[in-house]
Amino acid sequence: MRLAFAFAMVLVIWTKPAAADLYRWLDPETGSVKFSSYPPPWYGDAEKERRAPKVELIPAVEPKPAAEPKPAAVTKPAAARKTEAETRDERPSRER
Repeated sequence: MRLAFAFAMVLVIWTKPAAADLYRWLDPETGSVKFSSYPPPWYGDAEKERRAPKVELIPAVEPKPAAEPKPAAVTKPAAARKTEAETRDERPSRER
């Protein structure tokens, strides 16, 4: 029993999520938008496609791996930060 459960868990973890292309078109009879994993009957027939609504193919997208978190920006404590006026005072003055 434990072996069967362990085997089932390995299969669940190992499998990839299902992905399929989708087809989207405007139904000429009802005027509603249709989504399907199968193309409409006129798709692929040049003669029928001229008179039928446009079919949009939405390709399947593989899931991207999770992005690694970016390190937090290091900021100086408030006491160590210089104000703009202090920085201006430290600049060498130009003598003409």
